[in-house]
Amino acid sequence: MKTHYSIARAAVALAALAAATPALAVPVMDGTADAEYGEALSTQNTNTQFGDAVNGDPINGGGGSEIDQVFARISGGRLYVLIAGNLETNFNKLDVFIDSEAGAGVNSIDGSALPRGVDPFSAGGFPTATTNPTNIGAMQRMSFLTFDAGFNADHYLTFTGGFERLRQGLPDELQFFAATAHYADLTDGTAGRKGALGMQLAQRGLPNVLRGTTADFDIDGDADGSDFLIWQRNVGAANPSRLLGNADGDDNPDPNVTNLDVDGDDLNILEAAYGFRNDTAGFDANYFAPQSQGVDDSDVLLGPTLPGLAQGDLIDKVYATTVGQGSVSPGVLRTRELEFTLPVDAGDPENTFKHRDMENIVDLQLAVNNSNTVGVTGAGPYNTPTTGNPGDVTTGIEFSIPLSEIGYTSGAIKLMAFINNGEHNFLANQVSGTGILMGNIGNLMPDFELEPAFAGTNQFVTIPAAATPAAGAIPEPGAMLLASMAAVAALGVARRRL
Repeated sequence: MKTHYSIARAAVALAALAAATPALAVPVMDGTADAEYGEALSTQNTNTQFGDAVNGDPINGGGGSEIDQVFARISGGRLYVLIAGNLETNFNKLDVFIDSEAGAGVNSIDGSALPRGVDPFSAGGFPTATTNPTNIGAMQRMSFLTFDAGFNADHYLTFTGGFERLRQGLPDELQFFAATAHYADLTDGTAGRKGALGMQLAQRGLPNVLRGTTADFDIDGDADGSDFLIWQRNVGAANPSRLLGNADGDDNPDPNVTNLDVDGDDLNILEAAYGFRNDTAGFDANYFAPQSQGVDDSDVLLGPTLPGLAQGDLIDKVYATTVGQGSVSPGVLRTRELEFTLPVDAGDPENTFKHRDMENIVDLQLAVNNSNTVGVTGAGPYNTPTTGNPGDVTTGIEFSIPLSEIGYTSGAIKLMAFINNGEHNFLANQVSGTGILMGNIGNLMPDFELEPAFAGTNQFVTIPAAATPAAGAIPEPGAMLLASMAAVAALGVARRRL
């Protein structure tokens, strides 16, 4: 009987551990500030001069980039950060600097002394050795940027998103949405680690691809009879959107007839797509980029899930070429978008295929949620505090990185973030901290400590050291695992006594 009591006690212990959900210990990587973050570390006071997002789509929010709030915490051996706001899908950048190592890092950016070629995107494309022979990248374009006193940047991350073109200009060109991340270690001079970390093809960190058809006139994820009825009712309509049956986007197909663009061409597209459903879509067809603001719904466009990926994971060349995950057999990719992550092809030195050579060397996790439509406004004045509601914004760009990858040992971590243009050389007026109460900073890299406009404020936030769990607090995942092992061991001992 005593043995049965021991088994029962072990079972109760396991049940109690299962009830203590580890999800309460760390944020979910979904682009939303979960309760686990606690209060915001900063709230913006300056209206954005980089446009305003208006339509609420989680990918293509309607134009506009802003930082409304910054949330962050240290937990479970990782740094979690949520920059609440929006990042326009025109390849604007969210630049993030992390001060996490005592006695290391840089207080001012000197491009000649830091890694070259970090996110070298420029002039609408990704350069090659021919177009960028000196390997200029983000650090070189931000030379002379100086941080507040007491802030020494050790690590750099930059995030962007837009509609990429694979094999651009070739017969098999493919356009798709991708959010991408790049990294650089600023503690080792020009030899610092750097790289394109990877991409995601869907919103909120979901491990999905996007699939759809312009014949889905009612935007419900399929092409069926209801779409045919929409087309039939609007044949010959003047200037209709896709919602009224305009599948090809043609607003004047017949030069002798003005603005009659729901016609047989649109019906042909519908017939070819008839029977398509997002929930049963395959990897090999119906690629879709949600570019039509106010018409496309990225949540409707969610297609199949990439195997072996969890929410928040990045897609890189390692995943793309791993049999059973990204690829279906050696050298064969599961879906065409994954080619984007591969190294430059030896037979394509000018990289006409647009490969990016991505590898997640720091185990970064990411989630982008561009659905915010509130917060600061996209109009002036910029020199007086906003009348918007930035304190209500809890969605944006969320990332997580292991503390070991940023050299962290103890104490607080400082973080600075700002919106930049596509070439990292024209700063917006959206900066972490309380704000700068001015228009766009522009292409003259500022000294955040000395410039009068920033006097008396810090443009970084301080992330407190991980707190010691209080009695009765929900344990971190590592503690949960150890306690579970102990309970299982107790159960094993009880069984051996039978």
